[in-house]
Amino acid sequence: MIRYYFRKKKAEWKVKAFLYEALGGLLDDQKELIGFARRLYTALKDVPAETLQQELITKLADIIREEGSV
Repeated sequence: MIRYYFRKKKAEWKVKAFLYEALGGLLDDQKELIGFARRLYTALKDVPAETLQQELITKLADIIREEGSV
């Protein structure tokens, strides 16, 4: 019974290590996209729902222009 428990825990640790490594790699690869989404959210968080579509387009264009000039 104890052997089974340790085998189970070992397998669980392997799966967790694999998932954490894969998630960490994905986040490292997507840093640009995450930063872009964060800047867009910050720019639009206080915009009322009625004007959200127009503001989204405007802020998106502004962020793209800023990145293009860098």
